[in-house]
Amino acid sequence: MRSVTVQVPRFASLHGWVNRILRVDLSDMSVRVQETAPYVPHFLAARGIAHKIAWDEYPRPVDPFAPENPLMVFPGALTGSSSPYSGRTTVCTFSPQAYPYHWFTRSNIGGHFGGELKRAGYDGLIVTGASDTPVRILIRDDEVRILPAEELWGQDALDTLEALEATEGKGVRSLAIGPAGERLSRIATIQTASSSACGQGGFGAVMGAKKLKAVSVIGTGRVSLADPERVHQITRLVGEEARSARQMGENLRKLNERLAAEGAGRVRLYACTESCVSPCNLYYQDVPGCVYNRKWSGHWTCVGGIFQGLGDDGPYPHGGVYDWRLGIRGGFELNVLSNRYGLNQWDIIVGMVPWLEACQEAGLISEINGRPMDWRSAEFWCEFLRAIAYREGMGDALAEGGWAAAKALHLGEDLVRRYYTGWGYAGHWDGHAAWCNPIVYPYWLVSALQWATDTRDPIPSDHSGTWYVMHFSPLNKLAPADRPITWEHIRAISQRLYGDPEALDPYGGYKGKASQGFYHSRRSVMKDCLPADDFVFPLIFSRNTEDRFCRIGDIEGPSVEYHLFKAGTGTAWTEDEFEKAAERVYALERALTVRHWGRDRKMDESVLASFEYPENWVNPLLGERYALDREQFRPVMD
Repeated sequence: MRSVTVQVPRFASLHGWVNRILRVDLSDMSVRVQETAPYVPHFLAARGIAHKIAWDEYPRPVDPFAPENPLMVFPGALTGSSSPYSGRTTVCTFSPQAYPYHWFTRSNIGGHFGGELKRAGYDGLIVTGASDTPVRILIRDDEVRILPAEELWGQDALDTLEALEATEGKGVRSLAIGPAGERLSRIATIQTASSSACGQGGFGAVMGAKKLKAVSVIGTGRVSLADPERVHQITRLVGEEARSARQMGENLRKLNERLAAEGAGRVRLYACTESCVSPCNLYYQDVPGCVYNRKWSGHWTCVGGIFQGLGDDGPYPHGGVYDWRLGIRGGFELNVLSNRYGLNQWDIIVGMVPWLEACQEAGLISEINGRPMDWRSAEFWCEFLRAIAYREGMGDALAEGGWAAAKALHLGEDLVRRYYTGWGYAGHWDGHAAWCNPIVYPYWLVSALQWATDTRDPIPSDHSGTWYVMHFSPLNKLAPADRPITWEHIRAISQRLYGDPEALDPYGGYKGKASQGFYHSRRSVMKDCLPADDFVFPLIFSRNTEDRFCRIGDIEGPSVEYHLFKAGTGTAWTEDEFEKAAERVYALERALTVRHWGRDRKMDESVLASFEYPENWVNPLLGERYALDREQFRPVMD
């Protein structure tokens, strides 16, 4: 194909939003723009705008691989500014991974792409259509180009990103897919930087179906804020609070000593997204491979760390799951390779491999593609990942994701539910399917409510509904002893937030869980629309105040999102109006599933089977394992 170059107009700018959405149709190679103003502030930004457009333009669902499926990339209202952690970007589309319904849903990606897109003058990018041959999109402020990408097709995601930087300059920020996306794997990711990924949903396959290898942007503008001094003040105070809760220095020193002793490179702190004020992720450098004769470098965090294996020596053991013993070198190599292939690490590590191990233990399978299954062999793992990425042999079925593969292969269909909570997604802070997230009754009841009512794994935008209490309460055996947060503190904060002290009470059972779940579902929307860091926000607990309730200067912690939004955009809303806007977006998402799929209570309750067997861990205060009681839980769903 020949390249296409279009100069697009600008509209009157706003504070926060830049008032321009870019649309590219790869079927006819057309480019146009529209104003953001009709959607804001009513639908906030990012996730809210994307779902409003889906509501307006898609009365019926479309196949994820159909040309008309829109790939929507939306930074938040304050992305591109100094607002804390505002580099987080939302991607929305009809999901290939979602099962049995290909909902219109969301995923997130960190890095710097979203900020660069805003500085180029766009609140979002919507790609429709499909090219006959591989293409890439290049955005330089008002100039938009659709370029041939045959020379990039077939390269892995990280090599593609490096090639784009070499071609367009070091200031370019890009999204790219690897071999998994090119082959329409339903667990294919979209990658940026060394390992930031739009990891869940199979969105890399949507790019692959469009023959879209990459999107690159270079922006030279700036994002206007209504009250930049106030945003800066809040950002500084949030950073101080967040850093006080994350004492990384000593752990980093010990880790570097271990790496030096093992000849496994070195590590430094790394900010995984733009405007991060409390870097906590780790960037490894010059780590020798176990299988490949080269040194690897990159960001290693979250679930990817489990590639090395986990022991069972903590207060909440993993039940023998993840006992792979590959070490730092082997684990890091697999982390890098999966990012290069563009594969969903969460599905593979938390769902697929534990299911395959269970099938192996049950005598249902002993080899993959003629090789004996050996999860303590880095060589086996490398072949396993490649088979999925390139759809080789059994990897063709596994590329559909663990849940769908079990159905396609008729392999361990009774076992796979043990690791997949719902909608085709592996477990996550649910107390039953995911063995890497220790959470005990009654706290996983909130997770059950969110899983039942969402379109995907709900946790990546809502760790606060689950992880918070396990981290800050006395259930965390590693919490600082000199600044304890007691159950009395927690009950008082529960009353303050949810109107019920028993919502966070370890003896509270089902009480208060409905209000708690709804509160955090709204917070999930706020975090995606501002955007903000999911582990920091909402700011609820603090070891720096006497009552352990967080305060940021003159602002109560849970109100920080509102004050950032108000100072950034200048929107003259009350805090209640801001809360209502988040509720509006949440309701719109639910309405879309009703319109597209006839979603009803029975569909919601189909997830509950994942919670109806005994939990993975025992609440030490209760002394026994609990399972969800459907009759007690139904009023929570009401």
